[in-house]
Amino acid sequence: MPLRSFPVALFATCLLAQDPAPTTPAAAAVHPAATLGLGDEIPWRTDGQEFFDHDQRGNRVKVDREALLAEACAAAKAKGTLVLWYVHRIQEKTLNGNQMYRAPVLDVYTRQVLFADPDVAELCTHAFVPLRCVMDQKLSDRFGLKPLAFVEPAVVFLDGDGKVVHFVERIRTFHAPWFASLCTRVLEHAGVQLAGTTVDELRQHGRWREALAMALKDEEKSGADWLAIARLQRLLRDTDQALASVERAAAAEAAAAGPTDGESRRPRRPSKSSQALAGDCAAEAGLLRTLRGELLQAQPLLETAWRSPSQRAAESGYWHALNSLRLGDESGAMRRFSLVATKFPATPFGKRARANTTLGLDDRPLGAAFTGFESLAELPAAAYAGLPKDTTWAGDGRGRDATVRSGVEFLLSQQRDDGGFTDARYAYWPDSEITPNVWVAITAIACTALLEHRAACPDLQPRIDLALQRGEAYMLDPKRLHRGVNEDCYSDAYRLMYFARRSAAEANRQFAIERMNDIVQAAGKRQTASGFFAHEYENAFATGAVAQSLLVAKAAGATVPTEITDKAAQALLSARTKNGAYVYGGTAGENARGSLKDAAGRMPVCEGTLLQLGRSDLDKVRFALQNFWDHMQRLETVRRNDFHSDGELAGFFFFHSLYHASEVVRLLPEEERTPHWQRFLAVLQSVPEIDGSFLDSHELGRSYGTAMALLTLANCAK
Repeated sequence: MPLRSFPVALFATCLLAQDPAPTTPAAAAVHPAATLGLGDEIPWRTDGQEFFDHDQRGNRVKVDREALLAEACAAAKAKGTLVLWYVHRIQEKTLNGNQMYRAPVLDVYTRQVLFADPDVAELCTHAFVPLRCVMDQKLSDRFGLKPLAFVEPAVVFLDGDGKVVHFVERIRTFHAPWFASLCTRVLEHAGVQLAGTTVDELRQHGRWREALAMALKDEEKSGADWLAIARLQRLLRDTDQALASVERAAAAEAAAAGPTDGESRRPRRPSKSSQALAGDCAAEAGLLRTLRGELLQAQPLLETAWRSPSQRAAESGYWHALNSLRLGDESGAMRRFSLVATKFPATPFGKRARANTTLGLDDRPLGAAFTGFESLAELPAAAYAGLPKDTTWAGDGRGRDATVRSGVEFLLSQQRDDGGFTDARYAYWPDSEITPNVWVAITAIACTALLEHRAACPDLQPRIDLALQRGEAYMLDPKRLHRGVNEDCYSDAYRLMYFARRSAAEANRQFAIERMNDIVQAAGKRQTASGFFAHEYENAFATGAVAQSLLVAKAAGATVPTEITDKAAQALLSARTKNGAYVYGGTAGENARGSLKDAAGRMPVCEGTLLQLGRSDLDKVRFALQNFWDHMQRLETVRRNDFHSDGELAGFFFFHSLYHASEVVRLLPEEERTPHWQRFLAVLQSVPEIDGSFLDSHELGRSYGTAMALLTLANCAK
């Protein structure tokens, strides 16, 4: 596998935010995710089966799931609505591997961001019959929803007769407004129209437009009425009108209170209810500004609501913390999350905050915020069209400029206050000792992507320059590395990639060359006696990636000893089989024939590197690239899985393979490159998430996937 996760800056802060450590052996055995209570406000029918990260066995509940499902469908039929079946795990008995081995991580994200959201929870409770249940083999066979084609977390909507109305699977962008809107569109598609005689009932049943029309009809509107209207306008994504309604709410409340005290002619002292309504107004306005991406304008509004007697104080504190994180203040975000969890522990937002301050067994917060998986900013209109079946971008092919712009903006929002891009939680159990190296590698990749697209975003250049300055300090700080453990070689390879490109500017050239020479020396110490570089074990794909970066550094002026590259070439040749495939790890047997499908992702980087080292030829490179494209669909099928789901294919290889293959295309004669660039562009247009980021395995994270996609796009442009 190419990269994996660990804590550093947040470790002590997170420990302070957690409950006191358990003292009894029985209490110590409780997984930290088991006590979060996320989404418990929804009256789930459940099979009781829970899974926790690094505990794949779960609690082994025996239950007749078909009977449970039948009861839920009968209840939905009697109510005249649909079953909302949340599938947090699917059995994988038919696979050559496991499509997910850390599905519980995504289960926490789903419950935290989607089902603990007030609007989603309201719909689940009132407009559906909610069911949380594993999809076992019998149910998988019954509905024809099979592993690889159907990946958790997922939601299946069933009618009262048990027929599938719609499903959404591979949920990787956790965006509550998007999911709430999808739920209402599914209801409309199924012809469900639950009765409602009041604005609240219509809203609870997902009939938002009708609720808004009814609310607007009333001639006499109080401040609370205008706030209810603002909420509906927000749900319908009309933030301009919603902000205007919030202003009307504040004005209506002021008018109702009267301008002055009749005797003293001084302004009346606001009542507690007036203060609460003012807090509600600030909370709604802050949320609306946040949705629009106006974070600096949102923060003072959310601060006002947080310090008010409003029932939305916990919510406001939570959004304030999330905005702080997106603005680069990681420490401030953690402090505010901790306060929300402490002051409002029993509320949905208190529980959500606690998820972000509680460490999992990988020493990372359990919640979605610090990994960049909690999304709140408004999505493009195309994200709300039709009935999408996953969270991949569903609109027309986005232009290159728009794709680059959204990717650069996303990366800038992901940099933390220490300068690192530290959203990955890639870990080899039972510990997370490799994460420092992973974070350095990903920081180098992200900074390279920002540097590469700096000229294309002139208005963002001051922010990019600051991000590069901070990121460079992070990746050069020796305290950030954990030398001698896994992923060490990748931290060197991708820092070489960054400084090689940085050297293009004459003013930076000598500094960049000196840094590259230091890293080359360090990389040489990582090379094994056999010539391989190892991320976890000796293998060709890591060796190819490191050697490719060494050659790039050499071309940029670094001193790269021939001994290192000669040994790498010998190692790569020893891993090549008779049919041109490369074995997964170590050397191939003398007469071995490898799997071209399994080797599809690693063949281009290995063969291209050998060509540059004078140990291959163009025909072999052409064959490697053709084999890569021949198996692209199978690589894409497992892209968002986190394990070896199709033999040796796994999600965490996707962008590793894509980027390094795009580097190899540049070795072809110029007249042969264009068809390859067109195919790379087609892939990149088909795989963005609905928020504009890119992702393969969730463990590696959005910064990694987005940066690798941007670097591949840059190669296409060249």
